[in-house]
Amino acid sequence: MILRLVIADGSQSPAVAESVEVGGDGEISGWRSVSAGGVGWFAGRLPAAELAEIQALIEAAGPPPAPVPAPPESAEEVLELQTADPVSIAGLPDGPGGWERLATTARRLLDRLTDFPRAAIGVRPGGLVHLGADPVRLDLGTIAVRATAWRGYYEPAGDWSGVIVGPGEVEAGPGWTYDVPHGLDPREDAVVHLTVDFAVLSGPTRVPVRAKYEPAV
Repeated sequence: MILRLVIADGSQSPAVAESVEVGGDGEISGWRSVSAGGVGWFAGRLPAAELAEIQALIEAAGPPPAPVPAPPESAEEVLELQTADPVSIAGLPDGPGGWERLATTARRLLDRLTDFPRAAIGVRPGGLVHLGADPVRLDLGTIAVRATAWRGYYEPAGDWSGVIVGPGEVEAGPGWTYDVPHGLDPREDAVVHLTVDFAVLSGPTRVPVRAKYEPAV
């Protein structure tokens, strides 16, 4: 491991619990719990040029910064390097400093992570879809859905939320889909964003997650 970022925020529901780790060989892996790119487990390998950029930022970062107070009610963000103790970066702004650039890059790696689904679930216009090559166990007993329609430049065109009683515990594998109906019948020129809350099962643990579908408006 040359870099690891963990983000946690229990003030919202479902709780945010995100992590991404990069190895010296370019392997990237981690977990997403609230994401428009899918939720679950992700793993892959970064291109050599991208890995080299990350390594250069790490080498240029210098000593860890002095603790900076985090903004009120912000998520906890902890960045760990192979060569340094864990550092809280929640209060570090984007900027030209070595650790500021490194913090910005680490946060972006969370989004980059979803390019490498291993056992994950995403949302598409019709509902939930399996992503990756490995199966993932789900609790679909209760599915909370919110659909918001937009047209033009974010002109509201409808909003609906509700709870669907699903099939309960299922195992999703490659090719698996599950229709998630909603109460919107927007005009043809509207774009619908979907937010779907359910749970991923990890052994005996039930982990609430939120997957999103947010196409450009």
